[in-house]
Amino acid sequence: MQPKRRIIHRDHDRDLGRAAEEIQGGVERIQALSRRKFLAGGATALGGLLMSPLWRTLGGSAVAAEAEPTVETGEFIFARLEFAVLDHSPDKWNVGPIGDTILRRKLKELTNINVMDEPKVVRLREIEEMYRHPFVFMTSEGYFELSEQEEKNLREYLDRGGFILADDCVLFGREDRFFQTYMKLLTKLYPDNPPREVPLDHEIFHIYFDFERKGSPHMQGVEYKDSNAAALFDPDTGRIMTYATPGDLHCGWMCRYWGMDKNLEAIKMGINVVIYALSH
Repeated sequence: MQPKRRIIHRDHDRDLGRAAEEIQGGVERIQALSRRKFLAGGATALGGLLMSPLWRTLGGSAVAAEAEPTVETGEFIFARLEFAVLDHSPDKWNVGPIGDTILRRKLKELTNINVMDEPKVVRLREIEEMYRHPFVFMTSEGYFELSEQEEKNLREYLDRGGFILADDCVLFGREDRFFQTYMKLLTKLYPDNPPREVPLDHEIFHIYFDFERKGSPHMQGVEYKDSNAAALFDPDTGRIMTYATPGDLHCGWMCRYWGMDKNLEAIKMGINVVIYALSH
C-alpha cells in the first residue's frame, strides 16, 4: 500500500470571481489536514506573544505549540487595513478578499496557528481597535495618501510592536505605485532608519518554508533588488517591523492567474511572513 500523499493545494481552492459579500463571515468548510508542527520551541515563542497588549487571548492558558490538531491559545486574526487610494486604479484596499481566505485556510492546514475564519477590517483612524491586532495586511494597485493623524498612528502601531505586510497589487501587471508610495511613507516616518532590502539569508525566508536564497516570490510587476522585498528594521533589535513586496503575493494567494506551483510559492511566503510576525 502506498503512503497517503499530503495534498497542499487543491482544485477547489480555485473558487474565484466571487464578490466580497459572498465570503463575509468565512467560506465553505474544507477537509482538515493534520497540522504540521509550528516551530521548534514554538510554545515559547507564542508564549511571549500572548503577553503582548496587541495579542487577543482566549482564556489566558497556553497549550504546547506542537499539539495536534490545534492550539487552544490566542486566536490569530488576519486583519486587512482600509485606507484611501488617490488614483483611479481599479483594485483598491479591499481587492480580492478570496486571497485572504485561501491563505487563512492554508495557515490552518499547514501550521498549528489557531486562525479565525472570519475576515477583519481595521482602520488607522480607529487606532485603539487596531492595537488589538499584531498583524495587519494592506494592498492596492494605486497611489495612496494618509492623513497626518493616520501617519502618526501608523508609526505608533509599528513602534508598539505591530507588524504590517504591505503587498503591491501591480497595476496593469507592470507598475509598482503602491510599493513606491509605501516606501516613501516609511522614509518620511523614519528618516533616520529608512526601509531597505531584506537580505537573501534573512530568517523570514527560511523560518518555515525554505526559499533557498531566492527571496520573495515575484508573481508580476517591477522587481526590487535581489530579494524582491524591503523592510523596516528595528534599529535596536533588528526585528522586521513591516515587510513590503512589489511582486503581488496576494494575487498568488487567489490562485487565479498562474499555475499551481507558482501560486503555492506565494502561499508559502505568506505563511513565512505570518509566522515571523507572530514569533518576533
